Amino acid sequence: MNGIFYNIAYAFIGGSTVLPLFINTLTSSRFFVGLVNTIETASWPLPQIFVASFVEHKKSTKPLYINMAILRSIGILIISLFIILFSGIPRARFLTLFILLFFAYSLAGGVAGISFMEIIGKVFPSNRRGSLWAWRMGIGGSLGVVAGFFVRYILKRFGYPLNFGLLFLIATFFMSMAFLSFSLIKEPEKEKIIKARKRFSVFVSHGINTLRDDKRFKNLFFLRIGLGINAMAFPFYIIFIKQHHGLELSTVGLFVSTQTFGAIISNLLWGNLSKYKGNHFVLRGTAVISILPPVLILSSYTLPVSLFFDLFIFFLLGATIQGIWLGFPNALLDISPDEKRPTYVGFMNTMIAPVLFLPSIGGLLIDYISFKVLFTLSLLASIMAFFFAIKLNIKRGEG
Repeated sequence: MNGIFYNIAYAFIGGSTVLPLFINTLTSSRFFVGLVNTIETASWPLPQIFVASFVEHKKSTKPLYINMAILRSIGILIISLFIILFSGIPRARFLTLFILLFFAYSLAGGVAGISFMEIIGKVFPSNRRGSLWAWRMGIGGSLGVVAGFFVRYILKRFGYPLNFGLLFLIATFFMSMAFLSFSLIKEPEKEKIIKARKRFSVFVSHGINTLRDDKRFKNLFFLRIGLGINAMAFPFYIIFIKQHHGLELSTVGLFVSTQTFGAIISNLLWGNLSKYKGNHFVLRGTAVISILPPVLILSSYTLPVSLFFDLFIFFLLGATIQGIWLGFPNALLDISPDEKRPTYVGFMNTMIAPVLFLPSIGGLLIDYISFKVLFTLSLLASIMAFFFAIKLNIKRGEG
């Protein structure tokens, strides 16, 4: 239920569809489009190594999740009301306040992330996690496709900024239901625990030693770095298509539905690969598919394009994003010893966080150089990711 509600909510404020276009209505700078995407993606993993040092010795982490869920629900509600009620203030101030509020909302999600992954790791064995993520996306994503048509209706029916405010308000309801659903899970107490909290410096040194000594951890780390660099272009596909292919704002709902549909269809592949072959096969397939969107968008400089061409790119983006979200966390849980799971998860997620700041750099590349350079870097990063995906090997059923 958590996954279903979350995927519906995300359809209304998607980080590669609605959110970039909303920021683009406030400023012409691509840097801020990238900055907001950076906040959304980097705020989740960035604080986790610090949080992990607080919870690794605890038998239960659920109270932390509940507290952060309350903060996130309140935060996104304030954002929604802010957009609806305070649109009369100067746009520069409006943008600044929105970024601060959105950062607080996203950071609370990052603090809750360790608890979320710890509970998933306790409750679901390795060979069931792939099915879990697939069902979450399968049902929630199907409803997200329908939500895309509501996005289109709201953007056409209501004026700016009420239309965007309503999208955030609807997302608030479904996000809150998602948080409530996960809060109802009964968390088993950890059988093996570290008796006392480590000093943070010791915790970090253990993470560095893991990166140095565990080859699978190292390969997974660089694989995720490659996919992270590739993803820095994600919020700019919709901006590029709007600018160069003449996208109308009312058509955005179709892109939301198509991207969600791509995630759903890819679940048939990712779920079965995870169950029968292993999560490293999911990541290999994801790396291959991630190569296609930058190739297609670069080819649009010389080839004729159509709405179907643009929608197909977003179909592939949906498949790529879903492959990352299904394959990476499950592969990380597979290689993480039970008693050291917070160390593995927290250190990995925090170490990859800097690459998630790259959308801001991507915005600057567009502002001062060109879209072409950004998409070329994205392509090269996908090839790098595939190289490390081939080197990654995890026995099925491990974890």
